[in-house]
Amino acid sequence: MWVKKSGFCALVLLACGALDAPAALIKSAKHASTSNHTVATTTSGQRSILMTVDPLNVASFQLDVTFEADKVAFSGFSGLNGYIIDFFQFSTDGSFGGVLNIHGYYPGFNTRPPSTGTLLTSASDQLDAPVPPPPAGEVDIFQLTFADMAPNLDKTFNVFASDNNDYIAAFNTDTGVTTYAQGPYNPAIDEGVDGANSTVVGVAAVPLPGGLAMGLIGGAGVLGNAIRRRRKS
Repeated sequence: MWVKKSGFCALVLLACGALDAPAALIKSAKHASTSNHTVATTTSGQRSILMTVDPLNVASFQLDVTFEADKVAFSGFSGLNGYIIDFFQFSTDGSFGGVLNIHGYYPGFNTRPPSTGTLLTSASDQLDAPVPPPPAGEVDIFQLTFADMAPNLDKTFNVFASDNNDYIAAFNTDTGVTTYAQGPYNPAIDEGVDGANSTVVGVAAVPLPGGLAMGLIGGAGVLGNAIRRRRKS
């Protein structure tokens, strides 16, 4: 089973293309939903997978991502659309892999829920001039890249809040108020962060066309006969 443990990794970003997952929603002041999209592409013979995460109206966040470590290898991480990633941890345990405690924020809005015990004030409180607000709506906040080690197999990726240190802070541009969805979603009180998952479908090996396969077999036979005649001469 995966656990939260430290171990920073080098960041390498690869390019990829698109596959949809459910859209993100903020349903109440303390309820947020994540969303992730995974994409597969092949560059220089290596199939890669790009995963992007896009909740709604995000000021700051801390989230976990898990993946199947026996099928893919984590190879890159980057913030998107101006979001800064200032901390994350990498963990693997057998077939379980995690990029954990991913913390990021939009410049000027580096805040945490008071109940985490590590409340940070917004940088905008310390500036003479106000800073631009975070992007409104559903915007990609970070992306991860994986090398596909088992292209023929399906593989699933999850993003979620695993404990009460994980959260999504939403900034309301109309009121200037920041609200926090914290910890795993609890439907009984309609609070917390809904996780999301997406699956990249395996691609079966493409068989050679019948005529081409027979041609290769016939060519191999001709080459073998030529080699045997040369050895006899």
